[in-house]
Amino acid sequence: MELQEQQAHAIVQEINTVLPQKINLMNKEGIIIASTDPERVQTFHGAAARIIRDNLDELRIYRDDEYPGARPGTNFMLQVEGEPIGVLGITGPYESILPLANVIRKMTELLVHEQEYQRLQNHLQQQRQLFLRELLDHSETFLSKEQIERGHMLDIDLSVPRRIVVADFEEIPDPGRANDIFSQLEMEAQRLDAACCTLATSQMIVFLTDIRSQEQLRAFARRLLACAQSRGAELCLGLDSPAADNTKLRQAFEQARKALYSCHRKGTVRIKGYDEINMEIFADLIPLTAKREYVRKIFHGYSPLELADVIHTLECFFEHDGSITQTAAALYIHKNTLQQHLKKIAARTGYDPRSLRCSAVFYVVLYFYQDLHLAGFHEDS
Repeated sequence: MELQEQQAHAIVQEINTVLPQKINLMNKEGIIIASTDPERVQTFHGAAARIIRDNLDELRIYRDDEYPGARPGTNFMLQVEGEPIGVLGITGPYESILPLANVIRKMTELLVHEQEYQRLQNHLQQQRQLFLRELLDHSETFLSKEQIERGHMLDIDLSVPRRIVVADFEEIPDPGRANDIFSQLEMEAQRLDAACCTLATSQMIVFLTDIRSQEQLRAFARRLLACAQSRGAELCLGLDSPAADNTKLRQAFEQARKALYSCHRKGTVRIKGYDEINMEIFADLIPLTAKREYVRKIFHGYSPLELADVIHTLECFFEHDGSITQTAAALYIHKNTLQQHLKKIAARTGYDPRSLRCSAVFYVVLYFYQDLHLAGFHEDS
């Protein structure tokens, strides 16, 4: 364990606000890492080096020339659990500074203990995240005896059948706020399901829960959504389809991811299950360039602005199941005006949106156009 410079500075600054004594904190190499005299920082302190080398509890200095870089005062060994971590130097009469030295020693011990605990917690969290990533990537072959034991050491029970919920932000917050919201979501998830494991990637948050029923899983997702909203953030969440066991988690993750992507495409839906999606099942296999070519083929000769306007009309038309009255009302135009728009689309493309036979063509176009928009794949690229 080591006394860190940031901790040492904090200790010196705190004491300097209430006490007049000059204080130095040295590391195990005898280098001053914090001082009430900034000019002495990063200089060598010979007395501190001797204390560490000879394992002395304390060492008094009476003259400036006794040890290189040292001045009159008393220097005390700093230890945590019997291990040297540094040296404390204080000026002043020995009897008056001894109580202060004991206080600083205790303060330092607590701070270093806290630092070591946090380091171990961060290491454990990193190991858990790595383990969960490996599980999602290789679930079919992952559940060996060794991995089950490894999971047990990380407090992850692989014998519990799990479902997958994935979430991401509608609008990505700044990193600090995103981390805070993630921590709150993780706590909420574990409050709802003590066995829930949470994995954060650069793109999404993955929840591995032992909640099995679809109804309860939706309720779980709704609570996570409400948790984020209470902190001013909007989530989209995708749910997997129930699987037989944990060997299917990679497939379940892909299902939940596709459902999440469908939420973004829809725009107004915050939670969606894999069982509710259709084209998303295979659409990821189609390259964006092919999707763009299909859109261009159907809407040949349209400018980007004309295409955006037509897409908006068709989206509204299909959203209202082809009802002229409802679509016109939603677009704030007269029914006859809408009819003229639809006829114009039919004349220019050769496909009539009002025809059942042609509706599939436009449904695919709308789907591909939304995919291109979400991917930032612009029409003129």
